[in-house]
Amino acid sequence: MDRIQRLCRPAPQALNWKAAVPMLGLALACMSIYAEAVAADKVAEQTVHALADFSTCDKPKWPEGAMARKESGTVTLKFLVGADGKFKKSQVQKSSGHQDLDEAARAGIEKCGFKPALKAGKPVESWMQLQYVWVLE
Repeated sequence: MDRIQRLCRPAPQALNWKAAVPMLGLALACMSIYAEAVAADKVAEQTVHALADFSTCDKPKWPEGAMARKESGTVTLKFLVGADGKFKKSQVQKSSGHQDLDEAARAGIEKCGFKPALKAGKPVESWMQLQYVWVLE
């Protein structure tokens, strides 16, 4: 009966710390490798949007006809910035309600310089959006 009891419920054994230490070290090494891989993936996915360098921009000129008619409004432009930071093309996303004001804003933004968008640290082509408000003072 004593033998059956030992088979069903073996006696507790002392932990062998000498064998556990290398396993613990291996587990920590695996965790650190995983953490570095996750951090690298986050950096690779990170995107920085293109920026306009407004110090290079000329203020759009108010069209004479629009000024005479006392037109004002807000135009929303969408434009493509190349990987080289140069303007490529634009379109009016939302009109000010006055075509000459929209075109003047487009002509003004074409003269700006840009810092290209970055994806995983490399420059890429991307679209930007900008609003220009025409207000009579």
